[in-house]
Amino acid sequence: MRISSLTLGPVETNCYFIENEDGIIIVDPAGESGQIIKKVNQLNKTVKAVLLTHAHFDHIAALDDIVDKYQVPVYMSAIEFDFLNNTEKNGSAKFKQFGLPEVISDAKPQPIEEGKVSIEGFEFEVLHTPGHSPGSLTFVFNDFAVVGDTLFKQGIGRTDLYKGDYETLVDSIQDKLFELEGDLPLFPGHGPYTTVDDEQLNPFLHG
Repeated sequence: MRISSLTLGPVETNCYFIENEDGIIIVDPAGESGQIIKKVNQLNKTVKAVLLTHAHFDHIAALDDIVDKYQVPVYMSAIEFDFLNNTEKNGSAKFKQFGLPEVISDAKPQPIEEGKVSIEGFEFEVLHTPGHSPGSLTFVFNDFAVVGDTLFKQGIGRTDLYKGDYETLVDSIQDKLFELEGDLPLFPGHGPYTTVDDEQLNPFLHG
């Protein structure tokens, strides 16, 4: 299984492409749908599904375009279903003052819950890692994990958006992510990958 990425949209959000022998899962179609489609064409495999780590605007801006193009299911936490078409909850209303567009998605997602799952030939574990948002999820594959905006390289997700909470976020990192293998690559929603070992001294985890 392989992972690759594009950095897309006005706040440089990572969109991931997870491949097995038969197809691709797209994680967080962040924007610039033409670039995502171009990448899929380069990979030359069938898109099987879309996963959302969470439903903030910068992770869903190209969602409808990708669903319409490939006619694939979308999986995310049911806690955030209403974020897709609520600009206050998905954060895009907050950034309208900076000239960013409001984001509304008409996607009809399917719920995915914590535990081991199998989707279209992809097997992985889902961790519920709230704090940045109430329904934030981490997807743990054999050789890497996609952690969304829960943890960054020497940083953590912001907690000033709808139902964000710093203490909950730190608990998610320490109780869930730090239980993973120390050298497991963690791919975040923004910036470069990191590992559990590298984040043990993350300054944002200590108040």
